[in-house]
Amino acid sequence: MNNNEPDKIPWKNRIVLGLFSGLVYAGIMAAFDYASDLPFHEVKFVFSTIIFGTFMAIATRWMVKKKKK
Repeated sequence: MNNNEPDKIPWKNRIVLGLFSGLVYAGIMAAFDYASDLPFHEVKFVFSTIIFGTFMAIATRWMVKKKKK
């Protein structure tokens, strides 16, 4: 393990990373809907952001733990 690598990712960074990842994912999905002439649904956008963002935050934590071993 490299000494420059952190053992943990702070909560604030994980939340920001998850939110950013979720927004990018939801934006891409909204763009696909727009290209298919489907209407924009705010609830679907928020739901996608929260679910995918949470998944990415958990996956990031899991990868850091796995890399630490």
